[in-house]
Amino acid sequence: MPNIKLLEAQWLSDVKQAVAFAEKSFGEDVVSTRNALYALWRTVDQSPGSIRDLFRQFKEEDLAKAAEDITAKELFTNLPLVVGSVAERTKLLYALAVRIRALEAALHEISGDEPIRHENQCLATYGKAEAFILLRKPRHRTAATKQSFRRRGLVSSRVFPRLIKGYRVRLLLPDDPRGRKRAAARQALSFGAGLFENMKFDVGHDTDGFFIRDVSIPGQLATIRDHIAVASSSECHGIVYPELTITRDTLLQIRDAIGTGEWKCDLSVLVAGSRHEEIEKQRFNICSILSGYGEEIAQHRKLLQYSDGDQVESIQLGDELQILILPDAIFAFGICLDFCNTSEDPPYADLDVDYVLVPSCGNERTMSGHVRRSAEYMDKQKTRTLVVQQFYSERATGDEPLGYVLARCDDLTIQVKDLEKCNPWEIYNI
Repeated sequence: MPNIKLLEAQWLSDVKQAVAFAEKSFGEDVVSTRNALYALWRTVDQSPGSIRDLFRQFKEEDLAKAAEDITAKELFTNLPLVVGSVAERTKLLYALAVRIRALEAALHEISGDEPIRHENQCLATYGKAEAFILLRKPRHRTAATKQSFRRRGLVSSRVFPRLIKGYRVRLLLPDDPRGRKRAAARQALSFGAGLFENMKFDVGHDTDGFFIRDVSIPGQLATIRDHIAVASSSECHGIVYPELTITRDTLLQIRDAIGTGEWKCDLSVLVAGSRHEEIEKQRFNICSILSGYGEEIAQHRKLLQYSDGDQVESIQLGDELQILILPDAIFAFGICLDFCNTSEDPPYADLDVDYVLVPSCGNERTMSGHVRRSAEYMDKQKTRTLVVQQFYSERATGDEPLGYVLARCDDLTIQVKDLEKCNPWEIYNI
């Protein structure tokens, strides 16, 4: 394993290469400016932690002024390309930070107001690396001194690498006139959280483990219809339902009822729980993400397999991260263990989203993992979390709650007991 001096020397080489690329790429058009910005941003983002951490000491007002004052001719000249001491590394990092801010401002200036409807409209490339750069300010984060590079390297944009920890990042870019109206009115963002009473699983088994063949919930369609009507009347953005509570047949009936106008629906997004479903002889745990018009705009397939030491979830694993871009917020999605598994390193910390929406199913231990993980992402990126979890345990005694709802909006300590729900419906401002 290379020592820190070798890593620093390699980083200096990377910086020189990125600066040369950016200088050659930078021009009057959007694509070249986006690529130049990505090259410098990625070089800092991938720098050794001991170097990247120096960013915290830069005063925000100094960065902003230096970025405003630097001229186009100065962008790629007179960089202090030495890293022998901490002072020299700090000086080089600061110079890069200023240029990243200046390129970000230039990109905003030359980009038009045309809405993004395809990934290629915001794709940046540098060598073999690719990323999406969205010109959208974080909803809950303002740049301030002492913050890390990943919290304020950019102040009014987001970078989503196309590949994060082996998962392909996919942007969802639906037309959302309802969201545009809410964004123009600066409405607070609210979601409904729906749980189900008297739920029973029909559990099957094969050589790979267990799976859910069917779900029995009395009056489920009428319940969902009523939830959607109440949420629409309350001007909610959407609804989240728990993991493994909506079958394929139920999903199709929901889509048809919304799409034909049979049901009143003024939402922007409906996270339709999840289900076990076979696709080309492979079973997945799938969460369908619906628009407010009943269209299935994406499927999130569970990334991690549940196991309690005795039973294993009989599924194949997903390989994509869905990022939903709405006019007033940016969302990522997970299914239960994707988010609450504190033993591994899920990809959500590397997603600069406003919210993570998580259908879940399990007991208090499951929710405890969600609480810990949500606190971590709140601290790192000010990312908020909504987890809607149906209670399930094979050792249930009958005294358990219907489920849990975690709406993490701040860094306050949360007790799992306080998240228990006996009411199957509630609206949360998040």
